Amino acid sequence: MLKVGMKLTIETFKNGEVEDRFQCKVAEMTKNNIYIDYPINERTGRTALFMDGSEFKVSYVADDGNVYVFSSEIVGRKKIKIPVLAIRVPLKSEVRKIQRRQYVRVDVSLDVAIHPVDDEKPSLITRTVDISGGGIAVIGSGLEKGYQSGDIMKLTIVLPFQSNDYNFFTSDAEVIRCIAGTDASSPKITYKFVNVDEKQREKIIKYCFEKQLEKRRKVLNK
Repeated sequence: MLKVGMKLTIETFKNGEVEDRFQCKVAEMTKNNIYIDYPINERTGRTALFMDGSEFKVSYVADDGNVYVFSSEIVGRKKIKIPVLAIRVPLKSEVRKIQRRQYVRVDVSLDVAIHPVDDEKPSLITRTVDISGGGIAVIGSGLEKGYQSGDIMKLTIVLPFQSNDYNFFTSDAEVIRCIAGTDASSPKITYKFVNVDEKQREKIIKYCFEKQLEKRRKVLNK
């Protein structure tokens, strides 16, 4: 359920691909319209200029902890205490919940500290292989450390954003699989996040989006 003060994420698209991502807040609501403050571009940190009729996708974390998304467009603007843009209120049938399988996974090496809830098993300080809003894979021999599928562990991951801010993501995680190493690859452990605070998960989703956008720009600039 949308409400005043709620943080929204806006994604614009070009040729079917995400072009940019913005942050804003709900300033006021009426029966037909949601009034938002002027969106800030996550990449540049600048206020975005949206023309009437601009179309995009909107996502938000609801009070139930789930992430919801809907399509909308700019339908007007006005000034209350601050200048605001109007987007239309979506029908219930137009709002969908994001399922875990929809989380984007990116290949990236990040510092991660892993501490088993079972104190008899050793901790692990390592690097990620890939990451998504649903879980991670890390370098490490879970077999040698006695890790088993179903083990619950505490994870802390350092997320370096493009704005040079460093965020710490913390969550419980369940061991899914311990993969033995080969001559060509290092051993790996895969985890899924459990009992994760959705505001914490949003950090991962935002980071994955930034890495995707960065990769696309590098390809386009070649």
